[in-house]
Amino acid sequence: MDMPTRVIPNPDVEPDAASGFLPGDCLFASQGKVFHGRGCLLQHETRGDVGAQAAQLLTAAAATQAAPVLLGLLPYDPARPAQLRVPQAWMRTQAPQDLPTAHLPAILHSHEHPTGIQYEQGVRDALKRLNDEAALRKLVLARTLRLELAQAADLPCLIGRLWQRNPHGYTYAMPLDADGAYFVGASPELLVRRQGRRVYVHPLAGTAARHPDAETDTRLGQALLDSPKDLREHAVVVEAIDAVLRPLCRTLDIPARPSLTSTARLWHLGTPIVGELADPATTALDLAIALHPTPAVCGLPTQDARRAIADIEPFDRGYFAGAVGWCDTRGDGIWSVAIRCAQTIGHTVTLYAGAGIVPGSVPEQERIETGNKLRTILDALGLESAP
Repeated sequence: MDMPTRVIPNPDVEPDAASGFLPGDCLFASQGKVFHGRGCLLQHETRGDVGAQAAQLLTAAAATQAAPVLLGLLPYDPARPAQLRVPQAWMRTQAPQDLPTAHLPAILHSHEHPTGIQYEQGVRDALKRLNDEAALRKLVLARTLRLELAQAADLPCLIGRLWQRNPHGYTYAMPLDADGAYFVGASPELLVRRQGRRVYVHPLAGTAARHPDAETDTRLGQALLDSPKDLREHAVVVEAIDAVLRPLCRTLDIPARPSLTSTARLWHLGTPIVGELADPATTALDLAIALHPTPAVCGLPTQDARRAIADIEPFDRGYFAGAVGWCDTRGDGIWSVAIRCAQTIGHTVTLYAGAGIVPGSVPEQERIETGNKLRTILDALGLESAP
């Protein structure tokens, strides 16, 4: 805390994410709440008690900031370090209205890890485990696509396009280290929102690609709502969230059936869950830590699924399938599931996508689903197709 806090006054014209985002900035944008931070008042990389460390940072920041807000990035594996940051100043930023056509630097090399064939074999391995291990009910398997570019991707433009194309989701950009690495994405999935004693959760599980023809698109959405396989996959997630939240809430309202949630590319099954906390001291970050990882990104039971994923997946997830969001000194905040994302560093962009595997999953269809999910970042980069 060696620099005084400076809060940027509201300008007459707010810069948008494509023109006003500078190296070292951080961003978390949702409907009605945009946090664009500049500089760093306090930060901490912790493998310990993340909630306690966040509370300490906010308490320390309150000595110089009237209403400090902490932005955070939680890894998929809680043994890995979480990133916590209280920015030096807050910028007024809006979603871009118009963006030029993206001009992607030449791709020097692309690498799928695992390859599509290997991923399908991984799904078969997962299905065998689900058949052989009675307790195991769901696994989420992911793959990556690494692009080596002739020059660094235009990070502000990438962020701007993600925000513009996914206005109802959660757009984020978090710096990872002094070398300029960033974790960016546009998640459609709310992990948890806390406002006073009210708790909101909106898990997504069960996915279908959308179609440009309106009639076909509607039919695909209805087919997803009627799909026994996808309904089973979704029910596992809702059941696990119920088990975590019910002891923490004095009321909890969970609809009997999921409804459709859409992004520009995909239909999802979603269930809006609303509760009232039993203890008002339970913070948004406390809830995020308790819920993470949900079966939507890991599986069920959690520890069995983690072990199976570690055996099958040939890469480290890092912050993919973690959580990203904010919290304040009152305990309020919003945390989203860190999906539809990529890590950028220099000329390299690494994309991540996963799919839920349950009995009845078809390996080829699960591979295609991950390709559809990669489209969120690929579209923002200006690419035409996914592997």
